[in-house]
Amino acid sequence: MKSLARYLVCVLLFCSASAGAAEFREGRIKLVLHESTGRFSLYYMTDITRERYEPFFVDQDPRTSFLAILADDKYYRMGEASAFRVRLRNDASRPAFIFESSFLTVTQEFSYIQTAGSTLANGISMVVTVENKSTQESMVGVRFLLDTNLGEGEAHNFETDRRALSGETLITSAETDRWWYSRSKRFGLMGSIVIPGVRRPDSIHFANWKRLNDAPWKIAPSDGRNFNLLPYSVGDSAVSYYFDPEPLPRGSRRSYTVLLAAEDAGGFSRYDSSSMDDLTRILQESVPAGNGNDIGSDLLILRDLLERIDRYIVSGGDVPDEELDALELMIARIKARYGLQ
Repeated sequence: MKSLARYLVCVLLFCSASAGAAEFREGRIKLVLHESTGRFSLYYMTDITRERYEPFFVDQDPRTSFLAILADDKYYRMGEASAFRVRLRNDASRPAFIFESSFLTVTQEFSYIQTAGSTLANGISMVVTVENKSTQESMVGVRFLLDTNLGEGEAHNFETDRRALSGETLITSAETDRWWYSRSKRFGLMGSIVIPGVRRPDSIHFANWKRLNDAPWKIAPSDGRNFNLLPYSVGDSAVSYYFDPEPLPRGSRRSYTVLLAAEDAGGFSRYDSSSMDDLTRILQESVPAGNGNDIGSDLLILRDLLERIDRYIVSGGDVPDEELDALELMIARIKARYGLQ
């Protein structure tokens, strides 16, 4: 984050943003839902053996990324608009924010996904469902702004599967880009543009964060402009998804989907919902020392580990590095529980 003003705001709001947070983990993903603000943070386990998580996007103040609704030409930023109450659905497999007003219910549901190049969950599917509770038809649009930072300081702030984006860019539904990247030298975030069989955004705008944040809805694109907005912010990037307003009949629902995951060479050409396979289940059960699990539970975990190792020995196949790291972490957790070196 390059803006001094935003840095100071982050310091002042750190404690309040952390209050009321619910944490969910699966595979290499940690999802934190901040009920007090209606925002979320997303982390990737970049080092499995050390259990080191790093944020996919700006997390010092989660409020810099947000979901917004345009309903009958009125703009509502979820978590801030007084017309909507926010509550958390604390479901480990499909946690969600539910924003309720007298005329709309907006559900922001998260589930885990696994791209083709990963043996563990490495991303999320975010499905936003809008229900019209009013007595008449309503024009409803959805916006999702993500305060990215991994590409800041790199040669290109963003890339897609088709091209590098060296400056402000608007991608419309007429173009053929399928996903985008924001990457640092350590790891990268990947976001969907086109998902087969799912409603695609009408446009995605890559631009300076403050330019996008300060606009109630869309701003006129300035193709090729850099990611500065002097003197307020320098090199500060963001991406904003737009699903344009469409009629939503009374009593009807409409859903919008965005995928976010760790960078994968194959993009989202193949991905699955995370199914809590054996490896993920064992990884979650082999929790750190001090949680009160009994010896019997640990013996079952060790048995499952040995069975998994045996299968690889019998098949003679190569074990993915990601899986080897996960197996090493599980063994280290159990050794730590009993004080073994």
